[in-house]
Amino acid sequence: MFIGLYKRPGFIIAAIFGLYLLTTSVLSYFNVITFYAYSPLIDAIIGLFLLSAPLLIVLLSVNQVKSNSNLLSDMTYTFTDEGMTVTGITFKSEFSWEHIIKLKEIRQFLILYHTKRFGNFIDKSKLTPEQLLFIKSKIVKK
Repeated sequence: MFIGLYKRPGFIIAAIFGLYLLTTSVLSYFNVITFYAYSPLIDAIIGLFLLSAPLLIVLLSVNQVKSNSNLLSDMTYTFTDEGMTVTGITFKSEFSWEHIIKLKEIRQFLILYHTKRFGNFIDKSKLTPEQLLFIKSKIVKK
């Protein structure tokens, strides 16, 4: 998630601008340049915030997931020709293959997206190569 955020153009532009603000603030503070007529502290804080925004988003997301104990318990995934079923302690969700809009592989995880921003993380190490191939064959590229 962290790397994925830094790949987005908006975050790249914000990081470059944050690095610019932080660099000019530090150089101005040490009197290397006379870029600011005022104290560069506010620009340094804004620069640090822009650089660390993806980290803050990831930390908030992790805290949100950790706060719900049901999401931390084991989930059972069942794959059939019709779709996928996810069963947890307090829930059961069924998805047809047509509703899975995107498949993405990140290291040891397979992510099946249901919307642009929401999907299921599946540990690839718990799948056989045949199961992985079956899942990939069922996802229709859109």
